[in-house]
Amino acid sequence: MRYWIVLLLLACAGAQAAAPCAPVRIGYSDRERAPYYMGNGGEVPDQPGVLVELFRDAFRSVGCPVELVRLPLARVRLALISGAVDIAPSDTPSGGTAGYMIATTASGGADHRRALRTLAYVFVRTEDHLPADTDPLSYFKTHTLAVNQGTILAEHLKGAGLRIDDGSFSSWNNLDKLRLKRVDGFTLALITPGALDPYLVTRYGKQFTRLDKPARVSSMWLGANRSYYQRNREQVEAVWNWIGAHGAQQVEALSKTYALSP
Repeated sequence: MRYWIVLLLLACAGAQAAAPCAPVRIGYSDRERAPYYMGNGGEVPDQPGVLVELFRDAFRSVGCPVELVRLPLARVRLALISGAVDIAPSDTPSGGTAGYMIATTASGGADHRRALRTLAYVFVRTEDHLPADTDPLSYFKTHTLAVNQGTILAEHLKGAGLRIDDGSFSSWNNLDKLRLKRVDGFTLALITPGALDPYLVTRYGKQFTRLDKPARVSSMWLGANRSYYQRNREQVEAVWNWIGAHGAQQVEALSKTYALSP
């Protein structure tokens, strides 16, 4: 009798271990931001973008399928806080009541080793002959710098006293503004400095040059809705560990793949 009880317990444990993981809802911007998010609108293209593939790989590493949810940029953070999505790329939350969690150290501070380092590189007109070592934090206090609308980057640069134009959601529209001399530069956060270069050459030739010094250095987190994290703590922590161990290398490898067919 005891033998059959042991077998039954083992079978139950095995069934529980093999139970499928519920699909994880990952929210991100519905605007193209090559090469990280490709295409516009709610439909996910066959080549969804470098970061989208990274998110999927991270959750596949813990056996979870992913449901991709494309949203207007301003709604992504709200959806994460409300629980309409479980996971979304995030900035550092402000305080403990932000509604979402990021990877933290044992002491409770933000764990930058389990995030993706981002640098806000600035693109300027080649014909302006700006020195490559121009400091954007000084130059764009008297010149206009375009930033995509609704981004944390725009808020930080405004707070730093820069002259910011954030009237457009689209990187391509902002680059057209730069080409037409309506602004003097355009910046967006990149994980690898040359990630956007192949797309710029394809669309604009050699009209733009990238300055050496970024306007901001920060971290991009894979934020988790607070309730989702509490229900799936081990799973989320494992994903954050995977990002820390493999994220930067995976982004670089995927960026090279996407660069072959911009």
